[in-house]
Amino acid sequence: MAVKSKNVKAKISKKSKKNTVSDKLKKQVEELNLKNENLSIEVEKFKDKNIRLLAEFENYKKRLINERKNLTKYAGESIIKDLITVLDDFSRTIESTIDDSPLLDGVKLVESKINKIFEEHGVLSFDSIGELFNPELHEALMNQETEDEEDGVILSEFTKGYKYHDKILRHAKVVVSKAKQEA
Repeated sequence: MAVKSKNVKAKISKKSKKNTVSDKLKKQVEELNLKNENLSIEVEKFKDKNIRLLAEFENYKKRLINERKNLTKYAGESIIKDLITVLDDFSRTIESTIDDSPLLDGVKLVESKINKIFEEHGVLSFDSIGELFNPELHEALMNQETEDEEDGVILSEFTKGYKYHDKILRHAKVVVSKAKQEA
């Protein structure tokens, strides 16, 4: 019987060893599963961060391309603004000269050449007289009471306005009508 009890004890001891080994393995599997879940969550975070960074980079590239296009599109803006004042001087000279002299013809010729060059490069003047006042295009220098026009109509221009492609280079300086107040 002693042999039988030894065998039974050995079997029980083997079972308890198997149970402890099995429990240890189960714990390790649970720990590994938990680590796997944490790593999966971390991988998803990195994927999301990567996608966001790629989107930001694409937006940056588009913004850079647009800035370059605008830079080339409006490259001559500062010199054109300076030349507009010269063109104004030519116009004032033509308006103030009374007789038809060869000098006046030369000034008119230079003025028309500058206007032609401006047009070729996308610079256009716009007429304002008779139009409704638009603060995006016009700068009102004064109001003038009138019976003939409704409120907000441009009566005269001090200086012409200019556009460069789709951008306003200079607002037209104008006199705007104001309805006469009845007493």
